[in-house]
Amino acid sequence: GRDCEVMLKNYRKDGTPFWNELLLSPVRDESGKLTHYIGIHTDVTERRRAEEQRHELEIAKQIQLSLLPKKPLRLEEVEVAGVCLPVGHVGGDYFDYFTAGDSVDIVIADVSGHNVGAALIMTEARSTLKAEMRKTRNGRAPHSAARILGILNELLYEDLAGTDLFITMFYLKYELRTRRLSYANAGHNCALLARLDDTGCESLDAEGLILGVNRKVAFEEKSVMLRKGDAVLLYTDGVTEARNEQGEFFGIPRLCRALTAHQQHAPRALIEKLLDELRAFCRNRRLEDDISMVVLKVL
Repeated sequence: GRDCEVMLKNYRKDGTPFWNELLLSPVRDESGKLTHYIGIHTDVTERRRAEEQRHELEIAKQIQLSLLPKKPLRLEEVEVAGVCLPVGHVGGDYFDYFTAGDSVDIVIADVSGHNVGAALIMTEARSTLKAEMRKTRNGRAPHSAARILGILNELLYEDLAGTDLFITMFYLKYELRTRRLSYANAGHNCALLARLDDTGCESLDAEGLILGVNRKVAFEEKSVMLRKGDAVLLYTDGVTEARNEQGEFFGIPRLCRALTAHQQHAPRALIEKLLDELRAFCRNRRLEDDISMVVLKVL
């Protein structure tokens, strides 16, 4: 005598299955006696398939995020933290940081598009980079930032060319003993350097094509000396190209002002401040691209 709702897996005459939602409701007469049931059948196969796909994408998102650093890197000389916010379930942004001998290496990258294909290519790029770093730990002399980009470009070229995708990447190495920062760029956004005793930002850039265009690419490498209190910000274009309700871009000048305004904070807190500034700027407008940021701060 009660309402009932159940999901049934039924089969058509040709044997193909479909999901059927059945709603049963009791019908009573004027005296309250149960006389009939009304059953409503609805084919919900497409809805069920969409729910399963969303569940699979959520699993893929959790796997992808698990490949990123779990916590900030804190050493006596430097601290590094990062964040990645995919605009969808999966995205094409990637960052990482780790110690390599007497240096701290930091990489940030962005695959064209933010779908499953982009996520798969980014996972391959991460695996390739990790394999090269493992060779260094096994006794081989560490590569320079420019050489690492050259190796990754050559190893990933065929796969990128076959998928019509490309990767922008910025790679830097910070030498703990000398405070020398070396960097190379594969068509990515320039890093921003905020000095402790300066009110502006210094743009860090070097010549280099995006990964996947040519098999052989000579990447330029530059360097700069850092001092105690200096902060370096790496980011993807989802940050600077975020727009407000009037269609105005957040832009590099606004990002630079926010960086210098909150430079006194530790890297993780600094990133949160930058995200607060970004959300306040965009207000109710939905983000259109993945957002990733990494901050290195000299202690």
